[in-house]
Amino acid sequence: MLTHTRRRALGLLIAAGIGTRLMSAAPRAFAQDDDADSDESADSGKPECFDTKDFGSWKAQASNGNAGASLSDAPKIKPCDLAMDIRVNTRFDAKVFLTGDPDKTPLPEEFLIKPENRLIAKTADGKVVVDEKLCGNCTDIYDDDVSIVLPLATAPLLREEDSIEIAIRLAGKKDDCRFKIDTATMRKALDWATERRDALAEERLNDECAAPESGCFITTACCEVLGLADDCFELRTLRRYRDEVLAMQPGGGAEIARYYVAAPRILARLPINTRKDRLLSVYARFVLPAALAAKLGLNTLAYRLYVRMLTEFAGPDVTTGAKAEAPRPLL
Repeated sequence: MLTHTRRRALGLLIAAGIGTRLMSAAPRAFAQDDDADSDESADSGKPECFDTKDFGSWKAQASNGNAGASLSDAPKIKPCDLAMDIRVNTRFDAKVFLTGDPDKTPLPEEFLIKPENRLIAKTADGKVVVDEKLCGNCTDIYDDDVSIVLPLATAPLLREEDSIEIAIRLAGKKDDCRFKIDTATMRKALDWATERRDALAEERLNDECAAPESGCFITTACCEVLGLADDCFELRTLRRYRDEVLAMQPGGGAEIARYYVAAPRILARLPINTRKDRLLSVYARFVLPAALAAKLGLNTLAYRLYVRMLTEFAGPDVTTGAKAEAPRPLL
């Protein structure tokens, strides 16, 4: 059964690889992060240094070339049935990531075909500063996720206000979907990230970056239940992808850091009685296809499979009820 699964997945990935190479406008594996504050090339031969720190609901994120902050534990926004997180860089450029409910608010079709959907930004005292078409600048659209680049007019709000309100107005919804952003705390996170970025640049120059742990946690656990060795094809390939591809991309180091924080918690909360079946399913749907994609050089596909895997695990914690943090695409 395992051999059959591997062969079937390999055939699909080879077909995908051929199709990708025939496309005249194939996307790059990774795009330069919007928050890049350095001209340093990603292929300089050294992996990124990275670090993160929590500031309330904000997480400061720094690498040797980038600094930013993300807010990713906001509750689901009613009445639109949307989940939201936001990322801001040191220039106060921002992206909002919205995740819809496939049964109630499917994305991205809802955003692409209805121009009456609006994005509204207000000051703390209710003054409307932005009122634009919601998906005027949408990126990273796939499944039920969409990334929205916030208009330039929101930058002064993020830079100067202590809090702002973002409203999503969807066609057919009686009430707007509103959420407040604590921009004062956000700026504290950005200040730390900026200082830490400069320190990490010095550490990288002196070859003092801490190497990522050798284990892959979830992928290792999946391979262990199948009786595969620690040097099996899947683990060798994914570790090489992590160290030679992802770690070399702007923002890749921070994504690795987030994985090493989230993965042990994910494994710890898997119920014992269903753990094996769950890991076998994850292996067949994500681990093996991602390894084959990485082997074939389909780095975009490998990363999307990784995102999908952690997004699936990002439901409520069975012990605390808290929502696990899922990564967002670097693409």
